[in-house]
Amino acid sequence: MESVAKVRFPLAKAEHVANELRDLLESACIRIAIAGSIRRQRPDPADIELLCVPKPCNEILYTDALDEAVMGAPLDMRPNVKGRFTYGPLNKLMVVKGRFTYGPLNKLMVHRASGIPVDIFSTSVGNWGMSLMVRTGPKEWNVRFMARLLAQGMKGHAYGGITSATGQEIECPDEDAVFRALGWPYTPPEQRK
Repeated sequence: MESVAKVRFPLAKAEHVANELRDLLESACIRIAIAGSIRRQRPDPADIELLCVPKPCNEILYTDALDEAVMGAPLDMRPNVKGRFTYGPLNKLMVVKGRFTYGPLNKLMVHRASGIPVDIFSTSVGNWGMSLMVRTGPKEWNVRFMARLLAQGMKGHAYGGITSATGQEIECPDEDAVFRALGWPYTPPEQRK
């Protein structure tokens, strides 16, 4: 099976769109940040990753303020790998494998004007640091730090938090808490490889 090369965008263009989207969605969030390859300052990111702690909104419809803000943003839902929109429970977009591409924890979109894919991830205030670390990446860094946690008898969770060797949940409100759990000194995003 041949791999499909990702379309890449100049960092300045991706940063501009990411900043615009962050500013547009900020009022719907308790906290929001640009993550991924833009945060690492990769010269040619393939997408925009935003990490959010959404403000609550409508518990009856299971939506939050971020859902409402996204609907008013210059974004479209991203089609699945076969280019089709497949709808599942609550009319949320799903990919062929049955995973949500638009749900409470992740919203895979595309910016209309630029065509840049936009991944919007949600977490909690208490697990912000772990989520930011995971969403900043890159993949190789994540594999190393998750392996380090496992070697210490702990388990990291992509949507936030760490489970200790005794089964206790360790909140990670900032990246410093994650680095302390790892026993590593803080490494700036642009040096994570």
